[in-house]
Amino acid sequence: MVGWTTFGSSVAPLFLLGFGVLLAGSSASLSSAINTDPIGALSTILPTWYLVPFVLVAVLGLVGGAVLDIYSSGLTLLAAGLRVPRWSAALIDGALMIVGTIYVVFFSSNFIGPFEGFLITLGVVIASWCGVMLADILLRRRPYADAELFSSSGRYGAVQWAPVVLMVAGTVIGWGLVVNTYASWLSWQGFLLGPLGLGGKTGTWEYANLGVILALVVAFVGWLVLGRSVIRRQEAAPVEQTPVEQSAG
Repeated sequence: MVGWTTFGSSVAPLFLLGFGVLLAGSSASLSSAINTDPIGALSTILPTWYLVPFVLVAVLGLVGGAVLDIYSSGLTLLAAGLRVPRWSAALIDGALMIVGTIYVVFFSSNFIGPFEGFLITLGVVIASWCGVMLADILLRRRPYADAELFSSSGRYGAVQWAPVVLMVAGTVIGWGLVVNTYASWLSWQGFLLGPLGLGGKTGTWEYANLGVILALVVAFVGWLVLGRSVIRRQEAAPVEQTPVEQSAG
């Protein structure tokens, strides 16, 4: 039963995504309307009686997603070192989401453009982070010392600058190899396509998104080379016993 539930929860989003792609591709006017107002565009092709449950599901889905975003991003702010109460982190995230929503709704010419521009920009950063993380997992022969992950005086320290530099370098190189025409304030991206002989921002490699792949490769290979000795020193350090373990011993 659990297996079928897990399978259903995995397949359902893919089915809905595929159905949405087919629906948008069936009509040029509908596809154009979805770019500016996804919920409003879909409501025009639904029967009148269905608008109430459709709006309820759409609104509740957006509210649920916003709650999860605020919760997870608040934890991220705290993990990044922001010394504020948990509710203050959630308040900061909520304020940022409200500002972003106001910009998309009242100032942006369409919804999809800024959203895709944001995804491309953030995708390069995530790819760079994934490269460091994958290399770190590959190099380790022992599990992490969980307790020391939460202490700046432990074997991992407060900040490992080598992977941070690699992540920044991968991000900068990645941004230089992606073209972002969806938002005018991101038009500076793709600055490496010309110098590297890839045809510039209007060449053959314009929308290949090479930056995402290269950001992953630069961070992965860099930490694979530089992190080996660091990780061996970390794994050689003795495991500190917690007060509970010490009293039990």
